[in-house]
Amino acid sequence: MNNREIILTAVARKKPSRIPYTYSATEEADKKFRKYLGLEPGGSVADYFGCNSFSSLWTALGAGPSLPARRRRGQAGDPNVKIDIWGCRREMVTVGNVRYLELTNAPLASAETVADVERYDWPRADEVVLPDAPENFNMVEWKAGKVVLDLSCLCPFGVPWSMLGMEKMMLELGLNPALVEAVVANVENYTLELLKRILEKYPDAIDLIGCGDDYGTQRGLLIGREMIDRFFMPSLKRHYDLARKHGARGYHHCCGAIFEIIPSLIAAGVEVLNPIQTSADGMDPERLKKTFGQQLCFHGGIDIQQTLVHGTPDAVRAEVRSRMETLGPGGYILAPSHNLQADTPPENLVAMYTEARDYGLKICK
Repeated sequence: MNNREIILTAVARKKPSRIPYTYSATEEADKKFRKYLGLEPGGSVADYFGCNSFSSLWTALGAGPSLPARRRRGQAGDPNVKIDIWGCRREMVTVGNVRYLELTNAPLASAETVADVERYDWPRADEVVLPDAPENFNMVEWKAGKVVLDLSCLCPFGVPWSMLGMEKMMLELGLNPALVEAVVANVENYTLELLKRILEKYPDAIDLIGCGDDYGTQRGLLIGREMIDRFFMPSLKRHYDLARKHGARGYHHCCGAIFEIIPSLIAAGVEVLNPIQTSADGMDPERLKKTFGQQLCFHGGIDIQQTLVHGTPDAVRAEVRSRMETLGPGGYILAPSHNLQADTPPENLVAMYTEARDYGLKICK
């Protein structure tokens, strides 16, 4: 089986020729790993270990969806500041040896009424420029061994809280629910129409439509399941329903202790769940597989909080085997439970991926 066949067989919850495994790391971690492995500049850690991968349509086309006018308006003149199409401002901060963007301005932080929300200058799908395929580009040939995952449209929770600010979002869910509903609806007006245009312009190009909303903490949900089901799941479902009509499956990244809302995610159309944070409360791999293994493919599961950072290489190898035996052999894609961080010993990186390569083949025989 090639990369495409292996991943899609796992997504279909069937046993592939070997259990697939993927790589993701922060920029700092990747630089550290490449140096340890002796890779030349531009060398790929994923290629070094023979990892499976998801591809982006936009990389192939040389550009992604863009809103040129909003991009020009959002230029901050500072490389450490980003202002997105929604008007959310983020600034680069450094914590320890890691740099990341922190939200510093929520554009609807002062909104008090639905009218305030409706007056906002919302992005529109008809503003978006979708790139044409390069001349002589053959989609079938390009996609032959690839699985295309698109993450450009869905965020019915993440965008609204960024626009309101997390604290205000939490308060308004209880005090002024109509305000939150108006924000979610206006976000969807853009994202659902954009998704429709993408799927129609590039037929059969996209295999998985993904969302990156996090509803969990280490110990439980950020908000109750009833609120999640009321405010956010209907929008999520409309996106995944549309994707399914075009032959694309639902992929969802959701960190934390989210066992309680997995049925809601499945009902909304999620077929692949990432990153499987097994150290979070209630996220025991055996329980997950027994309860949801007939409905979900699991992607992730190798603990970046303890095992990969503080464990020995033998402990890492043991966890790899355990995850494959419990979550596999069908319906599992092995990966770290989030991006690998710079405090991950390179020896543990090697242990994880060599064991994934060898044991993932053995267990599928």
